[in-house]
Amino acid sequence: MTARSWNLTLVVLVALLSISASPAQADEGCGDWCMEDDNISGRLDGVEFIDVIRRQDPRVYAYTSRCFPKYYTQIADYCHRDGYIPRPDTVDCRDDELMPPRWSRLRADSDDTWRLDRNFTCPGDDGYPFTFDDFANLPIAPSPLAVQPDNGWVIAGLDTVVMSDDLPQGFRTQLLGTNFEIVAEPAEYSWDFGDGSDPLVTTDPGAPWPNHTVSHIYQASGAVEITLTTRWRGAFRIEGASHWSPVNGTGETVTAGPTITVHTARTHLVEDSLD
Repeated sequence: MTARSWNLTLVVLVALLSISASPAQADEGCGDWCMEDDNISGRLDGVEFIDVIRRQDPRVYAYTSRCFPKYYTQIADYCHRDGYIPRPDTVDCRDDELMPPRWSRLRADSDDTWRLDRNFTCPGDDGYPFTFDDFANLPIAPSPLAVQPDNGWVIAGLDTVVMSDDLPQGFRTQLLGTNFEIVAEPAEYSWDFGDGSDPLVTTDPGAPWPNHTVSHIYQASGAVEITLTTRWRGAFRIEGASHWSPVNGTGETVTAGPTITVHTARTHLVEDSLD
């Protein structure tokens, strides 16, 4: 992710990716994720996709409803007499999400050793090429974290301003012989100011002073470290398809800031000339 240009000292970013599965929520108006390819706008417009190279799969894959003749008798429950596996009468996804039956063989084996791995599948089905764990294994970069003032110390009783950004990240990878594009977008920020107070949870990435929107007031002096936990939501599509499917889970990255010294300001009466 490219951080915004601020006249601030950006803190050291420490990424800790931890993903937790959760049920998909109802798509109210679809938001960013159900835009058609030619009409993508807003958050997904202009996303650059980073290629994620995975270890070579020991198997090669083919997606077809046509039955391999050698195995016709072994998969007779699936194949019609014309040698095709019939499409289900009803499916729970769009045509550009539906995967045909998947066949595989070991790379070292000959072409007559194909086996049927899965019948037709939709996103979320057992055996669909893209799973929640695939989202969990993406190298999502942690959100940038900037602090104002940026001089390494702040004053108790005054606003300490924090900010990040809300830029989505794009990835491209191959899974079970299928190319996918995936987008991760910040959905929630949890700011831990390191003084024992409860974390401040926002959907706002913050903004610089004097138009700041996320800040904290320290009550006592001491050394603190601000930590930002970003929760990411995701979407994926088969490369070349027009429809985005939501990832049924969210990811987290953790950004650890530098140690900041909190000072208390005291007033003193002094005997001095005003001249």
